[in-house]
Amino acid sequence: MKRKKIALVLALFFSFFLTACTQKASDPNQDNWAKYQKQGSITIGFDNTFVPMGFEEKNGQYAGFDIDLAQAVSEKLGIQIKFQPIDWDMKETELQNG
Repeated sequence: MKRKKIALVLALFFSFFLTACTQKASDPNQDNWAKYQKQGSITIGFDNTFVPMGFEEKNGQYAGFDIDLAQAVSEKLGIQIKFQPIDWDMKETELQNG
């Protein structure tokens, strides 16, 4: 009788465990990638005064390691990038404001 109770408790435990493992998260921001693919572009903010990571050349083009890396990734993923210079001290505020 004791074995049956233990077996029942274990069976219930594992059924709850498996149910919990299969539930999908309900985070509304979970799949932003599909949104960016549909738009065809993504905006990347960067500090354009932080040489050599990101800066503006004399001809007005953006350059630097961060720019090169983002462009290489965008080519692999097939998505356009819009670079947006930001005030690095205000980066959190700008991210929250979109």
